[in-house]
Formats: sequence, C-alpha cells, structure tokens
Amino acid sequence: METKNKTKELLKGFVSNIWYIIALVCVVTLIIFSISKWSDTKEFFSRLIAVLMPFIFGFFFSYLITPFVKFLNKQLNRIKMGKLLRVKRGISITIAYAIVVGVIVLIIVYISPQIHESGKELFRSVKSGYKYVAQNKEKLNARIPFIQLGDLMDYIKTNIIDNLQKYSDSIVPYIYQFSSSIVTMVYNILIGIVISIYIVLDSNHLVKGLKKIVYAVAPKNKEKSAWNVILQCNHIFNGFLFGKAIDSLIIGIICLIAMSILQLPYALLMSIIVGITNMIPYFGPFFGAIPGVLIYLFIDPKLSLIFAVMILILQQFDGLYLGPRILGDLTGIKPLWVIFGVTFGGAYFGVMGMFLGVPAVAVIMYLANLIVEKKIRKKGIDTSADF
Repeated sequence: METKNKTKELLKGFVSNIWYIIALVCVVTLIIFSISKWSDTKEFFSRLIAVLMPFIFGFFFSYLITPFVKFLNKQLNRIKMGKLLRVKRGISITIAYAIVVGVIVLIIVYISPQIHESGKELFRSVKSGYKYVAQNKEKLNARIPFIQLGDLMDYIKTNIIDNLQKYSDSIVPYIYQFSSSIVTMVYNILIGIVISIYIVLDSNHLVKGLKKIVYAVAPKNKEKSAWNVILQCNHIFNGFLFGKAIDSLIIGIICLIAMSILQLPYALLMSIIVGITNMIPYFGPFFGAIPGVLIYLFIDPKLSLIFAVMILILQQFDGLYLGPRILGDLTGIKPLWVIFGVTFGGAYFGVMGMFLGVPAVAVIMYLANLIVEKKIRKKGIDTSADF
C-alpha cells in the first residue's frame, strides 16, 4: 500500500512538472513571437491601453479617493446613526465625491478665468519683455554678464520662433491631433470618474475576490503571509499617492501665500504649476520653478531671483519638514533609488512615470528585501553581526 502511494505521488509530481514545462514553453514562444513582431505587438498594446484607459483612470481615481472615504467612514462611526448605520458607507462615498466634484466646479468657475486672464497678461508681458531684451542686448549683457540674455534671445529666435514661422503650415495637423487628444482625455477622465464610483462602491467585494485568488494561488500555510505582503505593498503605494497629493496641495497654497506677500505677479498660475510639479519627488519643485524663472527673467531679473530663492526655501521646507511629517517613511528607500525611479519612470512612461516610479521602486525593493531576508534566514546567517 505504501509503495502504491509513493508511485501515485511520483506520477502526480511528474504530471505537474510536465504541465510546468508546457506552460514555460508556451510563455517563451509567446515572448519570442512578440519580439519578432514588435511593431504589431506595440500597436496591439497601444490599442489595448487606449480601450482600457477609462478603467485605468477609474482605478487611479478610486485609489486616491478611498483613503478619504475611509476617513469619513470613521467619522460617521462616532455618530449614533440608528437605521442609517447600514448605509453609512454610501453616505461617506457621496460626501467624498461631492467634495471632489465641488472642488472641480470651483476651479472651473472661479479659478479658471483667473488663470486665463493671468495667461493673457503673461503673454503680453513676455512679448514686451522679449522686445525690450532684443533691443537692449548689449546693455543687458554688460549689466548681467553671467546670463548673457542677448545670446539667449538669439538662440530663441533661431531655434524656436524662426522654426515656428517656417513650419507653420505643417503644424496645423499636429494642433488638430493635440486637440483630439485633449477631447479624448477629457472623455476618459469623465468616464473614469463614473467607473471609480462603482469601484469604490464594490471595493469590499473586489478585495474579498482578490483575497480568495491569493489564498488559492499561494503555497499551503503561506496564504496569510502572502496576503499581508500584498496589504503592505498597497499601504506603500496608496500611502505615497495620497500623502504626496496632500503635500503638494499644501505646498501650492504656501507658494500662493508667499508670492502674494512678495507681490510677485501671476501668483495663482505659478502656484498651481509648483503644486502640480511637486508631485514628482525631489525634481518636482525645480521643474515647477523653471517656467517661472524664465518668465520673470523677461519681465524683471530681480523677480526671477526672488522667485528662485523662494522656491529653494520652499523645497527645503518640504524636503526636511513637511514631506517627512506627511509621508513618514512610507517608501523606505534611499535618495539614489528615488532618483532612479524618477529617471527610469520618466524615460519610459513620461510625467506619470516620474511620479509613479518612486512608489513602484519602493514596492519592488520591499519585495526584494523580503526574498533576500528569507534566503539569509534559511542559511542561518546572523545579519546583525555580519552586516
């Protein structure tokens, strides 16, 4: 009987290995075929992403708003709601989306016209500033020799203005394509918001479904630890996104207040740029400072210097005090890996990659550390003594 059971186990293991080999051969064949037909593969994934984009936006919005919903839910738990206790989650979701939609409406109704007017005034100021600099190149070069504004004007005229005039006819199709992309993005965002509502409403069932899958796939007696790893990865990613959004909002408000005190023009427009770019770790504030420095350089070099110093102080305040207070040590990675995440993400996925690259690297580093620690423990090495 014992021999028969061993034979069954060996046969079962052999069949299992055969299936693993077949699966591996299929995966390798698919990868080789995809690489050999790379143009078709790229087109396929481009179309797939375009189709899934509303769902990607929906997942992203739901991911950002879920901590807010949980916060409101906790506040409602403190109130004796009686019969309404069963629908408190629905009330939390309604309040959260009402606040978000209210902020969007407020931006459209009140802030957008101010941004539009600031943009028009900014264009006029830059235009007049460009004319002044072009007419007084020698005087300005002598006054500010380390900047050489005259050479900068010649470069702008040669490489930007002349090229725009030369290729003005061929630019029209690109403008049309850009406009179509904007319309498509707005459509995807609106549909994504609707999808995110359903995702948040059904989040408990989705989490339970994911948990079932993890428990089904994970090795025996490792299900709970596997699920805890996923929860920790989610904590790192979600905490970084939500925390960085709050951090950037505060930085944008502080920037607006500081610019108003310093009486710098276009305070609202520049503060929005600084707040948005601050979502990119480390490099964000400097990216946000570049447009302002260049614009103020055309209007008044003193304003440019004041703005640059203000952004430097703001960046130091964010990096040394505000950021750590809000984000804590959620990522747990060194600056070198933060720079790597921003650079790699930006190179392959643009601005969004620069932002998401850091939490993605943090999750990968966390998983790699778990694997390394497990291997070290198996070898019986005392890391506290030898490392």
